[in-house]
Amino acid sequence: MQWRGPAVLVALLAIGTGSGYAASGSAREETIGVGVPAPVPAQRPELPIEAPLPYAPDPDDAPLGPDIAMREATLGVGKFEITFPAPAGWSRNANASNEWKWKKPGTSNNSYVMRIEQINSQDITIEDAIDIRIERLRDEQQDVVIVDRGGDSLEYTYRSNEGNARHSFMRWLDLDASGQADVEIVVHGRERDVPGTRDLIRRVGDGMRGATGSVVS
Repeated sequence: MQWRGPAVLVALLAIGTGSGYAASGSAREETIGVGVPAPVPAQRPELPIEAPLPYAPDPDDAPLGPDIAMREATLGVGKFEITFPAPAGWSRNANASNEWKWKKPGTSNNSYVMRIEQINSQDITIEDAIDIRIERLRDEQQDVVIVDRGGDSLEYTYRSNEGNARHSFMRWLDLDASGQADVEIVVHGRERDVPGTRDLIRRVGDGMRGATGSVVS
């Protein structure tokens, strides 16, 4: 009876080997794919890149040129009075008690326009005013590009609410040398208006006087 132990062991080994081979064969049949190979989707695919949105066509108004005729204008009263050169023949509308807009009659929206605001009792420096304006632009407008920032000025481009490309100039003035911004000037236009809008804001800012009569330097 002693020979049966090794015989049984050999039989068990044979069965185990056969079962393992059969199992591995079955696994191979289940995992080997069929058909034409195809790329495997990425686990975190990149989002598609959208093409830049085209701008709306500019109004075909004639461009604003430099050296347009100017006339003297006065705003505010008392210590808040300011006198400055303004475009002759342009209409003036009050947006608020301390803010006015100038526009040439007959010109289209999104052509060119000038706005002047008296910054009363806000106690902010010109540097702070520029920082605030840049932050507001980036929060409220699309496609904002800061073209140039000076000590008292800002030049930038953006997309208007109607989808037009706009090129703007801003300037802040400290009329009484108090270290605080007193007046904000902005001129908006199209790219074709840049020579005129740049010249206009320079002339208005350079010629503005406060209640003391001193010319801004």
